[in-house]
Amino acid sequence: MTSQTKSSPTFSVVVPAYNAAPTIGAAIESVLAQTRDDFEIIVVDDGSTDDTAARVEPYLRDQRVRLIVQPNGGQASARNAAIATASGEYASLLDSDDLWLPHYLDLMGGRLDDAPLAAVAYTDAGVLDDRTRRVARTTVLTPWHPPAVPTDPAAFFRALLEFGNFVFVGATIRRAVFDDVGLFRLGVEGSEDYEMWLRIAARGYGFVRVDSPLAIYRRSPGQWTSDPGATERSGSEVLRIVAEEYDVPDDLRQLARHVPAMRFPPRRPRRVPRLLRPPYDALSRVRHFYLRPPKEVREAFPDLRSR
Repeated sequence: MTSQTKSSPTFSVVVPAYNAAPTIGAAIESVLAQTRDDFEIIVVDDGSTDDTAARVEPYLRDQRVRLIVQPNGGQASARNAAIATASGEYASLLDSDDLWLPHYLDLMGGRLDDAPLAAVAYTDAGVLDDRTRRVARTTVLTPWHPPAVPTDPAAFFRALLEFGNFVFVGATIRRAVFDDVGLFRLGVEGSEDYEMWLRIAARGYGFVRVDSPLAIYRRSPGQWTSDPGATERSGSEVLRIVAEEYDVPDDLRQLARHVPAMRFPPRRPRRVPRLLRPPYDALSRVRHFYLRPPKEVREAFPDLRSR
């Protein structure tokens, strides 16, 4: 991988990090392994109480990597701090416990280059169970995505209300769009990305999708998304904001008031007789997880093996 030689990078990779010591290195390395090198990486240590900053320091030898340390303010605050200092044409969002496949920047940037009127390129993500190191057969967005992606911003906005947040957080956004719509909203922790996509679409900007999953979402205990009550509360607040504050037609305002904030609550675990639990668990793993990760995932991350 060659060093960054351009005076201004094409991509500013925005990485909010809070107590991310176990995963931040792998996230950064997945960016450094990209097939394009015209990027900067801005890691924001959002008041971590572990050694997140110390784990980032070795990477600072690469001039494309920067570290900002701030008091804890939440993911929206951390992303905003990075975007405020970003110099790239595109802002690419990467959570500190997620990973990118090597062609992420190439394909996302190419998709936006081919659609100059679009503001956001998004993709799907495979799901990594961090405890077992297994990759799920279904992607993050499988339950959420509409049958077809609307090309008209107004129709896209309606689809976001009707289907929920089907835009994976690891998206790439034209940096100039933030100058128009503003930065991530504080106070809706866990759904700040959903509110941002709704706001961008409401302002008339288009979205484009890269069909093949380009990221890996790491699922582990203690994540915000593992708390359905918190997710529902923040989603409800986003819908209230749309209904009461957005400049949208009355029918969309009414839709925001009446759609459920959380459409796919976690399923209750199936009760299985004790004697059947070992074989049932084995069958469940086969049904829901690959015995071996898909080829492109194995090649990018050879340490992801079934145990």
